[in-house]
Amino acid sequence: MAAALGGLGLLHGRFRLAAAAAATSSALGARAPLRGGAAALPSAGRSFGSEAKEEEELRVRYLDEEYKGIVVLGLNRSHAKNALNKNVLKMMSKAVDALKSDKKVRTVIFRSEVPGIFCAGMQT
Repeated sequence: MAAALGGLGLLHGRFRLAAAAAATSSALGARAPLRGGAAALPSAGRSFGSEAKEEEELRVRYLDEEYKGIVVLGLNRSHAKNALNKNVLKMMSKAVDALKSDKKVRTVIFRSEVPGIFCAGMQT
């Protein structure tokens, strides 16, 4: 697995992102908890309620060990079928801006934390 992730440097753009997502999904399993945390980024623990608190709508996880350098941004708005809104877009923008300046980050994966739903669109 480390060789597969290490080889991602040869891939570009969406192919690199897709390969990283596939590699980490298969290695970690769909329900495996992601370790690590981001001190300066909006981050929160796992929520099992039907509605996530505002600060839990975007989860930021730094992977560690052999997946070091990979950050997972997880959209967690089950009550809205992960529909985006102004607040979530603002949180995503802040997270990406912070990650841009972090030289240790090689790959960012954007995924849904809600089973069976990626994003229902934009909520007005």
